[in-house]
Amino acid sequence: MDPSTLMHRYLLGRANADEVRELEQRLTNDPEFRSRFVKGATLDAGLREIAIERGTEPQSFGVGQSPQSKRNNPHWSVPMALAALAAILLVVIGLQPSIKGTDTIATLVSSEAAAWESTLPTIPGSHLAAGTMNLRAGVATIRFRSGAEVLLEAPAELQLVTPMRGKLSSGAAVVDVPESAYGFVLETPDGYAVDYGTRFAVRVDPTKQQSDFELVEGEIAVHHPTTGREIRLVDEGEVATIQDSSFVTGTPEVIDAGMPSSPLLVRVGTNGRSDSVLPNNKRHKFIDREILSVKHHRREKWDYRSFFAFDLSTVNLDSAKEARLRLNLVPSVRGFASRLPEINRFGVYGLTNDAKQNWQIGGTWEDAPAPEDGVLLGTFETPRSTQRGTFGIANEALLNFVKERSDRSVTFLLIRLTSQIEGNVAGLTHAFASDYHPESVGPLLEFTFDE
Repeated sequence: MDPSTLMHRYLLGRANADEVRELEQRLTNDPEFRSRFVKGATLDAGLREIAIERGTEPQSFGVGQSPQSKRNNPHWSVPMALAALAAILLVVIGLQPSIKGTDTIATLVSSEAAAWESTLPTIPGSHLAAGTMNLRAGVATIRFRSGAEVLLEAPAELQLVTPMRGKLSSGAAVVDVPESAYGFVLETPDGYAVDYGTRFAVRVDPTKQQSDFELVEGEIAVHHPTTGREIRLVDEGEVATIQDSSFVTGTPEVIDAGMPSSPLLVRVGTNGRSDSVLPNNKRHKFIDREILSVKHHRREKWDYRSFFAFDLSTVNLDSAKEARLRLNLVPSVRGFASRLPEINRFGVYGLTNDAKQNWQIGGTWEDAPAPEDGVLLGTFETPRSTQRGTFGIANEALLNFVKERSDRSVTFLLIRLTSQIEGNVAGLTHAFASDYHPESVGPLLEFTFDE
């Protein structure tokens, strides 16, 4: 029988006992056939694994073949076939299995100005087992054991599943798949792409629940499990975008025109109206206008609190659907993070005491707004190991607070609620960017409107 026909009949579950024996003989004696069979079987197994996880069967296993026919065929079992093939390769080629090779999913090839949050090794050259790599800054290249390479751009989160499968939960990546990794699968929260020996780019935006797949060269198949559809990208620069229940393809311009419109977003800044205070009022020594300092100590004399105001008189908030306060955490050089709890909680208060509304920049601890002058609107938490990132609150209490004061300036206070752990060594003073920070954006209020 023709080798291609024999292989396809086996993978489709149509091979009889004689054909199975012929297949085994070819796998033993024909290196080229072994290579082709590995690619086909691995691709089929990968698709089946994803289908099982998502609670669905792949749409198509071949022309005229149903999933049920495979399950009922006593000769069909891709995992068993791969196991048998592995045994044959060990005998014919003389390979010896190794524990290290079994555990290793990928290798961290390079790390360019990278900052990681990962339980896996982050030194270039490290062997990586199954797990999640969270790249907070920089660029990194990860090579799967199959040969597929993923160039990851921060901020991004990549899960290493198997040598032939990864999952990009957020961020951007460029995937380069050589012939040895034919059938490599990259999942996203919204769908997945099966690679047919090519290069493609992926961007995942969790806030929009959107995944964009762009073909650089070659061919990929993009799958949308929600609708069961598959789209093949074969033209360079072609893009497939998945968002909720929509699944469209074309050039970026065509897709942008066909996607549902995004809600209108309006941002309001403080225009420099922000300040920090501490009990001893030694501003010249401890207050830096580039940052908003926040600290809570068992002894109040070491505390810092910050406050900032937004002029809402030019924004009509009647139709606002959501409100979010954004603060950018930046590195601090004051105190030791090791003297803090592993998780630190911050409170955001809205100023309600009219007597404190006209606070002045450069004022004293006694004259500045304090928590007792307002109402708690929400809290957020940061790990003590983190000194960069965007934090804040977004809830109904915040939205209602600003709507009630939409014709004036509103002031918010930022307080750290958790104190340092036992010991006399000073705990870290947290620092958030003000409008004067050279790298990060100061406090922002964001409002979402339906267009």
